[in-house]
Amino acid sequence: MSLKKRFRPSKIVIALSAGMAMAGVAITARAAPTATIYGMVGVVGSYNTATTGGQKSTYGIQNNISQVGVKGDLGEAGGTKFIYNYDMSVDPTSAIGSPSTYWAYLGATGPWGTLKAGRLESTYFNDVVLPFTPFWWMYPTVVANFEQDKAISYVSPTMGGFTVSAEGFNIGKGSSASSKSTNNYGLSGTYTTGDFSFAAGFESFSKYGDGAAKYSASPSQTVWLTPVNEYSGVLLKNKVGLRGTYSSGPLTVSVGGFGFKPTSMLLTATQNTHEIYTYLATASYAFNPKWTVMGNVSTTTQGASGTLSRTRGTLTTLGLAYAPISSVAFYAEYQYADKKAVESGLDSDVLDAAASSVAVPGTKAASQFVIGGTYSF
Repeated sequence: MSLKKRFRPSKIVIALSAGMAMAGVAITARAAPTATIYGMVGVVGSYNTATTGGQKSTYGIQNNISQVGVKGDLGEAGGTKFIYNYDMSVDPTSAIGSPSTYWAYLGATGPWGTLKAGRLESTYFNDVVLPFTPFWWMYPTVVANFEQDKAISYVSPTMGGFTVSAEGFNIGKGSSASSKSTNNYGLSGTYTTGDFSFAAGFESFSKYGDGAAKYSASPSQTVWLTPVNEYSGVLLKNKVGLRGTYSSGPLTVSVGGFGFKPTSMLLTATQNTHEIYTYLATASYAFNPKWTVMGNVSTTTQGASGTLSRTRGTLTTLGLAYAPISSVAFYAEYQYADKKAVESGLDSDVLDAAASSVAVPGTKAASQFVIGGTYSF
């Protein structure tokens, strides 16, 4: 859903190209840089029920990932195109704060694959998690960070239906003698045949999330404004995901399972070290060209470990979207978190600290209902 405007090369670029031609340098029309301006403005009104006795419901108007960006290529050589992108987050609902980088990269792409460096889209998210997010506002619980700080990624060309992706993120190490590497890594792959696609992925996190202390949280954040090496408040060693998707015409169905391995220790406390498992099913159906209905059910479980808390619970998400024209969409969405999900602070829009001031963890089942709209250009 985007209408894109492609800029023509500036007079400076044209003059430079002409000068190169006069100097005997062979050029083509593809030698001139290109730029595409794009963006989206999104606003949503939300209503959250209380998560504890005595607490009142909350409501408000919020930004929904509004952004503006520019992307293009810098030219081509030997079949390799040199590409760039800068995407900036903006907030149409408030004058407080300033724009920030959503994602940005320099890269190259060709028959050998695509290589990027910067603040990137997560290849693990794109391969394994993305099909579970047909909604305009709501996220399933397994969504964490679909952007990676200080990252580099490689995506292979498709070979017999297979694609392989590798990524490193939060790459770095300080200069002091006590500094430790904060490098995190990911590997994923997809296979597509006809109307079916399958994917598997893995992410491993540095023991030194902050670059100094063992078993520490990373300063980089997820969409829930929590550290990238946490899941629902649990510090992680690694995570894995599997999914299968069927897509034909107006119907898309995805099922998957995800495993999260907690670290064995924390800086100042002990946490449940049993693996956390989340299972999801998502479907969307466009019952006419302008209307789409969506649904997701996810359930999370973790084994008991004495009196330590467990991450568990079930989330149900429903949505209806209407797109009268290609650049405009309106939607109504609803998410319900059962009592166990609220008690354990399971990552969800219902308990999203970025969106509302509900108590986390809570003591009773809760829900969120939103109505919103977006304009893309």
